[in-house]
Amino acid sequence: MNPTQKQHPTPGALADLTPADTLRCAARYLEIRGWTQGAYYGTEDTPFPPACAAGAIGMAAHGHLKSIPHDGPTRDGARDYTRALDALATYLDFHQPQPRATEDDDPTCPLTWNDRPGQTAEQVISTLRDAADDYDWTHATEDDLETYADHEYSQERLPTRAGFLVWRATR
Repeated sequence: MNPTQKQHPTPGALADLTPADTLRCAARYLEIRGWTQGAYYGTEDTPFPPACAAGAIGMAAHGHLKSIPHDGPTRDGARDYTRALDALATYLDFHQPQPRATEDDDPTCPLTWNDRPGQTAEQVISTLRDAADDYDWTHATEDDLETYADHEYSQERLPTRAGFLVWRATR
């Protein structure tokens, strides 16, 4: 976009969202509004309907209902949506591998994963949070890890992955 054109404002609180932040927001959305399978949203008659995992990520990324969360004329929030969905797919690939039912089936696709028979809201919410933690751990900067380790050593404790995630969440 040309700098002389009017820039779309991004609220300060949303400017630095990581995929982990978006995944945590999606998990919270599902806790509050409910979970569904087979479609992005249980209904589009209300502004905040029950959603599948991808629909909840869309609500977290956009802040409002979009029928197709990854598309739109302005693409506001689409980057956050696709980054969070990619982080979830990466997590599923490494931590919940599933065999392919057919040649076209992608078991790491969050849409397929959400709609598996026997899947529950609790499993989806827990997995979204685990994927967020995994993203934070695998994308931690060297400075963050060193600062955390220094903090732990000053408290006469050994640094751990779980401790790092708690430390990061409190910053």
